Amino acid sequence: MLAHIVVDNRTGHAIHAYGCGQLFALALGSSSHPAGVGWPACLQPLTIAMGKSSYPETITASYCSCGGTGSPPLPACLPGGGPPPLPAGMYRVVFFQSRNIVSAPAPIPVRVTPRS
Repeated sequence: MLAHIVVDNRTGHAIHAYGCGQLFALALGSSSHPAGVGWPACLQPLTIAMGKSSYPETITASYCSCGGTGSPPLPACLPGGGPPPLPAGMYRVVFFQSRNIVSAPAPIPVRVTPRS
């Protein structure tokens, strides 16, 4: 699903922060599947301009990883090696940021349906 993170910077100046390619991310989560993101291990200066800025984001309805052990155990990988889709049901779109830069919005409920 395509989404946009919109930041309305009303501070009167640009906000300078550090991240790795991006400052923000979105992920699906539920009570049985916690939302989480991984951040690449680099550090570069990024700027949020004054006014409204829009950051495109793709939300995937699949597990973040597969084929390993853990608690709970990870699902088996698909034949091509990628993670399988999430089970159908209610989830929340959760906002993440590389550091505490802006106020985080409340999670947004979404329904994941099986592919037809």
